[in-house]
Formats: sequence, C-alpha cells, structure tokens
Amino acid sequence: MKKIFIALAFALCLVAGTSHASGLTVITENSPPLNYKEDGKVTGLATELVQEIMRRTGKAFPISVMPWTRGYALAQRQPNVALYSTTRTKSRENLFKWVGPLATVKWVFFAKAGSGIKISSLDDARKVGSIATYANDAKEQMLKAKGFTNLDSTPGSVFNLKKLMIGRNDLWLVGENEGILLAQQNGFAPSDLERVFIVKEVQLSVAFSKSTPNATVNVWQRAFDEMIADGFVKKTTDKWAK
Repeated sequence: MKKIFIALAFALCLVAGTSHASGLTVITENSPPLNYKEDGKVTGLATELVQEIMRRTGKAFPISVMPWTRGYALAQRQPNVALYSTTRTKSRENLFKWVGPLATVKWVFFAKAGSGIKISSLDDARKVGSIATYANDAKEQMLKAKGFTNLDSTPGSVFNLKKLMIGRNDLWLVGENEGILLAQQNGFAPSDLERVFIVKEVQLSVAFSKSTPNATVNVWQRAFDEMIADGFVKKTTDKWAK
C-alpha cells in the first residue's frame, strides 16, 4: 500500500511539473502608454496586442507587472518567460527569442523647460552634469556602451522625472510619449518638459527566454502577423495615438 501511495505521489508530481512546463510566464513593467497598471488592471498599447495574441493562440496567461531589472533578469534565468515591451538591440539579439515588433518609439533627451540646455548631437550630452537613466534598460545600456560616465541610474522612470524637475539631473533619456504621459500622471504639464534632442527610433518586441520552445514563439509570431494583415495592429496603434 505504501509503495502504491509513493508511486501515485510521484505521478502527481510529474503531472504538476508537466503542467508548469507547458505554461508561460508573461511579464511587463510600468511604462505608459505601452504597458502599465491602472486601477489594478494591466493596460496599454503593447498589452492589448499581447492579450490579442494570446486570445488568438487559445492560450491566455496572466500578466505580471514588476520592475524592469527584475523582469529582465527572470527572462534570462528562467524558462518559458515572455517579457514585453523589450527593445531589440544587437547586444540582446542572442539573449532571447523574439516576436514583433509591437511598436516603434522615439528615444529623446528631455530637459526641464527653461533650463537653457541645448545639444545638437549625442556627444554633446557628455558635457552636461548628469543624465537620468533607467537601470538596465536599453537606453542606459546604449550610453554605457558608448562610454558615458555622467549617468544617474534609478529603478524607475518616475524617479527620473522628479529628479529632473527638482534640478538634480540636467537631462532625462526616455521614450518621448512615455515621458509626456508620466509628466501628466505625476502632477506636471507636458510644457514642463523640453525635448532637446531626438536620439533615435527603436522597435519594441516580446522577448522570450532562450529555452522557450520554438513552437511557442512561432505560434505567437504567426498570430501577430495575422493581426498585422487584418488591420488589428494598426487599429489598436491608432487608438492609443489619440
């Protein structure tokens, strides 16, 4: 009887393990208007696209919102993780498997309105006292790779907005729409920010941990391609642009 019980318990463990392995951990961060939590609900342009992908594949998973550094680390360490919205860069290309692109965004330098700061190139930004950056995100990684040493790194964009507003930092490197929306959400007006330089345009995608089965990634990409073809992506993008 004892042997039968042990065998049954072992079999249940195998089933539980198989069930877990077949699931997907979907992670995002608070980065409006692409992905963020509002009134307890995960929303945003990229979130709506990811939710539609899951609906079309017939496998919906809960979306967890956590700080970028933690989510980025989990996607590199754990199997079957989908992390969005992730900038697809050369340095990250082989760290993940990719689905997308979900959106294109502009990286810009904001200064506090009235600061008088003028820059005409990326190199000019080396001359300012400090630049507010978001720890481990692609923008900070780019500046570090280019040898910038005047970076003030924090675990969140709201910190960077507030530090810019009180004069602790001279510039803030952020997605343009994100910066404007965060200002509005935190008691500032868009006119309190002055865009002093457009750094570049980048594409954002879903990054899957390397051990995620190719079949899973391919199913997501096919669903997303269908969403492009039938106009769902354009319709959703246009809605969030208003």
